Amino acid sequence: MWPLYLGGFLGPFGGAMVNAMLPELASGLGTSVPTAATAVTWYMIPFSALMLVSGTIGARHGITRAIRLAFVAYAAASLVCVVATSPLSFLGGRMLQGAANAFTTPLLLALIAEIVPMQRLGRALGTFAAWGAAGQAFAPFVGGAAAGVDYRWAFGLSAVVAL
Repeated sequence: MWPLYLGGFLGPFGGAMVNAMLPELASGLGTSVPTAATAVTWYMIPFSALMLVSGTIGARHGITRAIRLAFVAYAAASLVCVVATSPLSFLGGRMLQGAANAFTTPLLLALIAEIVPMQRLGRALGTFAAWGAAGQAFAPFVGGAAAGVDYRWAFGLSAVVAL
């Protein structure tokens, strides 16, 4: 179950990790802090929009296949953020991260509900939620620590975890 829980960590972590690195991000991309701050919005809009249809797409094409593809897409999007040299390319990578995560979060929950026996389902879903909360809680710390060296490290780490 730990890969599923780690996937539950990655979504909230990826959404919030830029919050503590905005000055370094702006400097590295040659832009302003307000422009760098839009990285959260560029992540959340496709995440929110695609979450409306990700369950249906996963059901049609197979939940496991959709989750695997979403994690590969998330890793690729994270690498776009690593190599981005302009605000537009970086924000495009953030948009792709959000789009991919729209498939991981709900489909991981569906997979857990499918494979865990009913008598252990509450515990499994609670553990998944705890990992998601940990991702949200650790995002500023890891993002800030990475920015102290190079903000790209946080995105490289996200790529590795997604794979």
